[in-house]
Amino acid sequence: MKRKYCPRCAGHIVSKMVDDRLRDVCSNCETVYYDNPLPVVSAVVCNQKRELVLVLRDREPYSGQWALPSGFVELNESVENAVIRELKEETGIDGYVTKLLDTFSHNNEHYGDLIWVTFEVSWQSGELKPGDDARETCFFHIDKLPEIAFTANRRAVDRFKERYNDLWAMQESFDRLEQGFRFDGGQLPSDALFEIISRDVNIITENWVSDVMTHPSTRHYASQPREVIYQKADKVIGQFAEWINYPGEQREKVWDYYKSVGHDRRKEGFLLSEVISAMSLTRKHIFAHALGQNGIWRKPMEIYLTMEFISRVNLFFDKAVYHISRGFEDIK
Repeated sequence: MKRKYCPRCAGHIVSKMVDDRLRDVCSNCETVYYDNPLPVVSAVVCNQKRELVLVLRDREPYSGQWALPSGFVELNESVENAVIRELKEETGIDGYVTKLLDTFSHNNEHYGDLIWVTFEVSWQSGELKPGDDARETCFFHIDKLPEIAFTANRRAVDRFKERYNDLWAMQESFDRLEQGFRFDGGQLPSDALFEIISRDVNIITENWVSDVMTHPSTRHYASQPREVIYQKADKVIGQFAEWINYPGEQREKVWDYYKSVGHDRRKEGFLLSEVISAMSLTRKHIFAHALGQNGIWRKPMEIYLTMEFISRVNLFFDKAVYHISRGFEDIK
């Protein structure tokens, strides 16, 4: 509502240019009235199941639509206290602010210029139940959210997802690794590095052959034609790729292959120490090529991806060497 009279002296309000803006000014006492945006706060509360608390609004604007717990900041109230108060009033939850998530300026047809301040809030206590301005309140999974009413809320949720997507991917990956590398169709972050190996298997094999034929710990390999050694390396690395892609129960075929490698190498006159050293060189060239393609690791996800890759490769080669040794011992 436009001002008509000055609350200080009852003088008439006129419009004048002040600081390059048209502002309300008292024609009598010359008091300048500055109109500022209204501050609004919102809370993003997420549980361990990656579910967000949303409220079904009971008032306009956007009555009957879902939104984050939100409300205006009162006089003599900090934005942090305001978001905790609004959360309690609308959902029954007591919480505490953990971090500032987003700020957003927006013009609303009902309230004019607003500044939205969204915080990430942790649930401390209380029972989830609808309160002031809310018909209903409940959890929604972060990947199955209903349409959210306010632009500022949608933007804040997107920011929240961007902040935690890498962490969630790492958690899921770690859970799958803890289950014994049984993926059940799921993907791991380090699969991107294994794709490099599949793509560049010829380069890795060539580098390995050059190394194994000149390395002092693998002298017997130098006595064979290069093309024969290349074929052996190609099969070894090929079985490595099979192991990455196979479900757990099918990997026994891979271990049977490595038992046969141990059996065959002993018949061919190789020392077990030479075969184990050759496997170590294979691992070295896989690491050198795949990790060399990944650049410098600065982000947590890049570091995790690298560590996961190293763990998976080491697990494979430890098992492969064990089965090669068994095959070496089983010869009759």
